[in-house]
Amino acid sequence: MNRIFSLIAVFGLSTFMVAQKQFSFSVNGNIKNYKNKYIYLNHKWDEKPFTDSVKVSNNSFTFNLKSPESNMYWITFKNDINSQPNIIFFVDAGKTTITLDMDSLQNLDIKGGQSHKDYTEYRAMMFNFSMTQQQIINEYNGARGAGDQAKMTAKQTEYEQLTIKVREGLKDFIKKHPKSVVSGYLIYFEYNNNAQVTAADLQEVIGLLDKSALQTKFGQMAQQRLTNMLGTTIGYPALDFTQNNADGKPVKLSDYKGKVVLVDFWASWCGPCRAENPNVVAAYNKYKAKGFTVLGVSFDQNKEAWLKAVEKDQLAWDHVSDLKGWGNEVGKMYSISSIPQNLLIDKDGKILAKNLRGAELDMKLEEFLNKK
Repeated sequence: MNRIFSLIAVFGLSTFMVAQKQFSFSVNGNIKNYKNKYIYLNHKWDEKPFTDSVKVSNNSFTFNLKSPESNMYWITFKNDINSQPNIIFFVDAGKTTITLDMDSLQNLDIKGGQSHKDYTEYRAMMFNFSMTQQQIINEYNGARGAGDQAKMTAKQTEYEQLTIKVREGLKDFIKKHPKSVVSGYLIYFEYNNNAQVTAADLQEVIGLLDKSALQTKFGQMAQQRLTNMLGTTIGYPALDFTQNNADGKPVKLSDYKGKVVLVDFWASWCGPCRAENPNVVAAYNKYKAKGFTVLGVSFDQNKEAWLKAVEKDQLAWDHVSDLKGWGNEVGKMYSISSIPQNLLIDKDGKILAKNLRGAELDMKLEEFLNKK
């Protein structure tokens, strides 16, 4: 089943500070069969990890803290924010109570405010979907082992229908809970880094949120994700960036407003990039008098090799690189996973086209520049 993918997105926290009055909350726990002295409460805010610890006494523990909004926290049993197992929950003002037994963590009980009730409802929905997903995968794999192509096709169709049901389920949850912080979390978590999610999909679900949810950390994160998607989408203003040239001077994409610019992602070690360079050179020489230029973004790590390639291939335009190879920050911003790739950006900073090669680049420039 080549197109089967996980319905559960990879979770990465990055945050935005929302200024508002803080509230007090407590996390009170009763834990059985726990052999360590301390237990740990974890959180992330504004990209900064936070861990607090308390001593377990008579099978009990209590955390007393403050938060600017209803938010996600998680308990670990080691002083490591990423350690497993962990216990994830949302807190509101007031008390959250956790009852657990280390010998049967699956039976833990969490009682909290409305945000955690919403989170429990959301997780139950996704658990049911994931169980159905696994059943389909198992049946598909069984059919593949038996060489039953008809059943494989049927299971593929069933899986695709389940994917649609998941998306509808997520939207229904947001419609039911437009003011919940969990709805913002859901959008960021389930829609983040999913190649099948379009900017239009993201716009639709963000539009379901109440203004209050948009102001929460996860609401802000979801909106930032949309901004990033639109900034790499044809017809929208390109994401601005700054990166140093070979002399260490910062170069900004927005400095090129007023020109048509091709942002060219390449590297000296990339054979297809070097093969494409003569076409880019030809286009540059042909149209530079009409307001066209190129900005090269190199995925090199070796500065000397990068500059030698620039000179050898006669790339007579501006070049930038942070010399991080595939970790190039501009490349990550634009989700560049292979090179060569490029973006053609108009005089106002909007993306006109992507990944133009050879004659395609020449034809697009001829078409666009002759309109002006």
